[in-house]
Amino acid sequence: MGDPDWKYDNKYWERLVGVYKEQLRGNPKSYAYVPLADALTYLGRIEEAIEVLTWGLTNLPDSRAAKVMLAQLLYDIGDVAGAKLLLEDVTGRWPDVTEAVSLLCRIYETEGDGESAMIKSAALLDYYPDSDPIRKLADYYKSKIARAGVDALAHNPAKGEAARPEGKEGKIMETLERMLAGIKAVKSEKEGADG
Repeated sequence: MGDPDWKYDNKYWERLVGVYKEQLRGNPKSYAYVPLADALTYLGRIEEAIEVLTWGLTNLPDSRAAKVMLAQLLYDIGDVAGAKLLLEDVTGRWPDVTEAVSLLCRIYETEGDGESAMIKSAALLDYYPDSDPIRKLADYYKSKIARAGVDALAHNPAKGEAARPEGKEGKIMETLERMLAGIKAVKSEKEGADG
């Protein structure tokens, strides 16, 4: 029996790089560029992996796996705008790609756009209603928006009078407004009883 750590040996990954490059020489329209980029990434050759994925997407532009992998690598090196562009394309065409939605939501959150993160994660939950990790993701962004809405209403009551968004966001705002009104009513009753 062989060494159980064979997958962690760089020689293995270097051999894979050679195998996938050979496949691409034989057929440049092959999807072998995706596992080639993965092997290069494992070896720490990130820039080369990005070049391979970019090249591969010019030949095969509909590869979700390649776009998500490229987006992750771009995000990791700090090209958030490039990653976001790819992820918005992927989730716009295939809204059930978990890795794409998760990373895009993280980007939206970093940019302060929790509402977009909530909408994307809720849409993903529609595809996987029985998945606990996806439910937790959707609940996380939903609760973040709810907290932000309560804070906004508490600091600027006039915002509560603004036009309410439609759909899920409108229902969330309506619930938050009722909760805030209830809190104010209890507080004012308590102040009246104390005074």
